[in-house]
Amino acid sequence: MAFSPETFLANIKAKDGLAKPSRFEVILPIPAYINSFITNSALEKLINLPNTLITGITQAVNQVIGNKEDQTGSRNSNPAMSRYLALQCEAAELPGKTLLTADAKVYGPGFKVPYQTQYTDTTLTFLCTNEFYERKLFDRYLEAIMPTDTNNLRFPKGIGNDNIGTRYMTNIKIIQYDDFIKRIFIIELIDAFPISIASQQLSWQDDNFHRLSVQFAYQKYRVVYDGGYSLVQAATEYFGGKAARIFDRTGRNLSNNVAGVLNKIF
Repeated sequence: MAFSPETFLANIKAKDGLAKPSRFEVILPIPAYINSFITNSALEKLINLPNTLITGITQAVNQVIGNKEDQTGSRNSNPAMSRYLALQCEAAELPGKTLLTADAKVYGPGFKVPYQTQYTDTTLTFLCTNEFYERKLFDRYLEAIMPTDTNNLRFPKGIGNDNIGTRYMTNIKIIQYDDFIKRIFIIELIDAFPISIASQQLSWQDDNFHRLSVQFAYQKYRVVYDGGYSLVQAATEYFGGKAARIFDRTGRNLSNNVAGVLNKIF
């Protein structure tokens, strides 16, 4: 079959063009246990003030109604820090997976039988500011998982009396967008945590920016094949589920209607 440029271009245009690797976003919530090891700067505290007020109001309401579970959930991340990391994540990857197989033979030629799914580790690269907060953050993250003074590994899903426990795992979302800011593919890494920080080279000959590469392990990933235009979900991801409940129902319905119109148009 001869190659036809017209057919190739028509096929690409019919599928809304080619996807670009530069149109992505990474949402990395900070677990409450890890957040307790982090000291925010004055600027970060100021930016995070609205979220702090919402969290405080939610906790006060939960104390009145005796909802201890909601008190735990409202402290499971640092929304301001998640936004910083999303903005400064320069490079990421959509991880792959492999089916491990074993050789089998009943009669005649042998064949392979899958017996387990193996997920590959993924790496996120962040731009570093002059506060070097990115390196400090992940250094403290690893230190919280296994303190160097005791070498006692923390239990990944432990729950303590403070409703924080030692849970250091989080769910990371890697979102692929099209040219019209529609989420066309989402991978959510389940129970992810950093396992390695790459070395950072220093040299008088290099006048470029510092970059920090962090390798993450995770149990498995979940795929969302069509994200659509969900304005409410975007607000929920950044401000937390408890803040989303405080939003007015009318505003939520309005956002859903706008998102529905955009989905129908595109």
